[in-house]
Amino acid sequence: MTLRNSVISAAAAVLLAGACATGYQPDPVEAGRIGYPTVEAALAAVRARPGVTESQKDGWTVIEDKAHFETWNFSPAGHPAHPAVVKRTVLGGVGGTRTQTAAMCGGGQTECDKLVAQFQAGDNKTSEQPPLNMPSDRSRSGSRY
Repeated sequence: MTLRNSVISAAAAVLLAGACATGYQPDPVEAGRIGYPTVEAALAAVRARPGVTESQKDGWTVIEDKAHFETWNFSPAGHPAHPAVVKRTVLGGVGGTRTQTAAMCGGGQTECDKLVAQFQAGDNKTSEQPPLNMPSDRSRSGSRY
């Protein structure tokens, strides 16, 4: 077995062990949905989950739910897509990890499309600053909404 195959096997084992230890794996279908009727309802429900951490970054409210492998980004009042939420879910598997993106916006479909495109552009630029008026710490990998 080559060193590369050993590293890949070890990484897969770690992912599988982590999933087994927590007993939870995100559902890819649910990861692609916000799951709440409004941005305000999403904010209230996610804030009420046990074990989440909330912070403010560049005017955005960012809530991390490590138990569900999710990061919720709620837009600041001045953002063109506001009220808006972008949910990022890390999905793991033997082939590696990827990030599933779901979004809901009150500012219209065009503004929502632009917002999601900004998150996707940030995924592809690991060393550059994020687009204006977006939280600066996002997961890296492919996305869709």
